[in-house]
Amino acid sequence: MNKWTRMLCAGAALAAALTVSAFAADFTECAEHLDDMGLFRGTEQGYELDRAPTRAEAAAMLVRLLGKEEEAGRLAYDAPFTDLQEWEKPYVQYLYENGLTTGATETTFEPEEQCTAQMYAAFLLRALGYTEADGDFVYADSSRFASRIGLYDPATVNEADFLRDHVVAASYTALSISPKGTDDTLLARLAAAGAVEEPAAAPYQELFQAYNRYLDATSKMDGLTALSVGQELRVDAGTFVMTCEEQTAIDLGAPAMLTDRTVTLSAEQAGEKTFTAESYTANGFRYLRQDGTKSRRALTNGQMQLAFEGYARVPVALIDSVSVSGQSYTIGYNQAGLARLDSVLEAAQSAVGALGDLEIEGFTVVQEASDGLIQAQEVRFGFAADGISGQVESRMTLQGVDNQVTVSAPANLEQYPLVK
Repeated sequence: MNKWTRMLCAGAALAAALTVSAFAADFTECAEHLDDMGLFRGTEQGYELDRAPTRAEAAAMLVRLLGKEEEAGRLAYDAPFTDLQEWEKPYVQYLYENGLTTGATETTFEPEEQCTAQMYAAFLLRALGYTEADGDFVYADSSRFASRIGLYDPATVNEADFLRDHVVAASYTALSISPKGTDDTLLARLAAAGAVEEPAAAPYQELFQAYNRYLDATSKMDGLTALSVGQELRVDAGTFVMTCEEQTAIDLGAPAMLTDRTVTLSAEQAGEKTFTAESYTANGFRYLRQDGTKSRRALTNGQMQLAFEGYARVPVALIDSVSVSGQSYTIGYNQAGLARLDSVLEAAQSAVGALGDLEIEGFTVVQEASDGLIQAQEVRFGFAADGISGQVESRMTLQGVDNQVTVSAPANLEQYPLVK
């Protein structure tokens, strides 16, 4: 595969994967936003987002999100835990006094032990007014409940390798959510209580207001069991052009995905070439039949997750703006959102060959919503690498949902030879 063909294929991969992905991101901006509002602090080594959080750090974060840090600082320590440093005592005392923690044992809190995604989900749920005592959730199921209400998302929280990076993403997300039984966001409540100064909260409140309008307009997306999408894609590199038309059906329960595509490559000196392909993704493999040739390739869990999240809502921790015009929502990605492209590029380059340094600029994502669904999505961006530059334009349209969609596996999958 020559250089320009690889470039066009990489552009197609980027356009197809520009929405939510399961790859890691760097949520430094979320940490900075929380720091601006007095809700997160680093250490002598900075934010240290690349290490696991401790139980003591999680306790401090919960007290801040409850807007009770000042009150906690005035408490006398009489909790039974004997293994706390002085800075940790006010936070743990507040949680103990208010029935929000019972410690690790009767006399220890184990402040330096790792805080898991499950544990932090429970802390955030309590900050939002949900309790085990009221039957809102059970601790063993806290991560799943956090996902249900929009706190956790695979694009922002890695439950298997939970880091401070994910703590700040989830905490920032929590600020955009309304506590149980209320209409205002958690941030609005903290600002009203004086726990966050109004000038510091104002720009984020404005963003969250627009973002929650976007969530309301697309409220049925998370409940889908299946969907089918059509896509028209054009990658224009001047003397080289690729167009692609494809139909994709996705069973989110199985999960399984079937895609039929027709790709046309044209170049001034080489003429035009069209090929067709069918791909089926399920059970940890992608099965490909292209112009009569069959193959299958094993996928990692992350690659499988990415494959099924190409047409979805964007988490608030990945964006820095939402502008609304009628039923159209233009999403502006923050650095964490942009950094996702690096991971997508790694996947694309492993599939189509090395491309050199690929630069992406000026991209926009516009989603059109009605009847609670994302009815269409447009993606545009420019790219440059290895002396080639161009533009990518993609439009995806929703064609069916749930029982309107059928995903049938191709026959004789065992006959697809495995490639590495």
